[in-house]
Amino acid sequence: MAPGPDIAVLDANVLFPFRMRDALLRFCEAGLFRACWTDRILDEWQAAVLRRYPGAGASLEQQRAALLDAFPEAWVSVDEELIAQLDLPDPDDRHVLAVGITGGAGLIVTGNLKDFPAASLAPFGLRALDADAFLTGLFEQDPDQAVSALRRMRLAYRHPAMTPETFLGELAHAGLPGLSRAARDRLSDI
Repeated sequence: MAPGPDIAVLDANVLFPFRMRDALLRFCEAGLFRACWTDRILDEWQAAVLRRYPGAGASLEQQRAALLDAFPEAWVSVDEELIAQLDLPDPDDRHVLAVGITGGAGLIVTGNLKDFPAASLAPFGLRALDADAFLTGLFEQDPDQAVSALRRMRLAYRHPAMTPETFLGELAHAGLPGLSRAARDRLSDI
């Protein structure tokens, strides 16, 4: 399977910030890209959340079950032998690259770009982007679908409810300032 730019590995560190994860999954749900991950990525995401919020175990299990139910096509099985053959600055990230190779992804969305150098990814037709650059690019490719996804996301927040302006401020604060800026021209639609 040739790598596709519309398929992206979501690294654990972009699943941990709630609003970032929500935006990524809303864009995925809207058909702007297809996500892929492994149990190991989801385990790392849960462990990171539990380090910060030790009492979140039951909620995390519910969230994980919802993720797997909503995006069954995202789960990828990776061969341990492939992982062992890969070379990255941090050996613990080799499994993320293996997900991209096995899942036919064109992108790895990560908060650790330095751990995924272009020279290591290029032979596999992959490149790495941070979540903000990735989502901003998707917004620019299909603003109508992206605005619709952001509107659904904003309207889902009821406690407290947010104005479009407040919502975009929250996105910027959550590490998505480029997406927030791109969406400002469509504020009345969000």
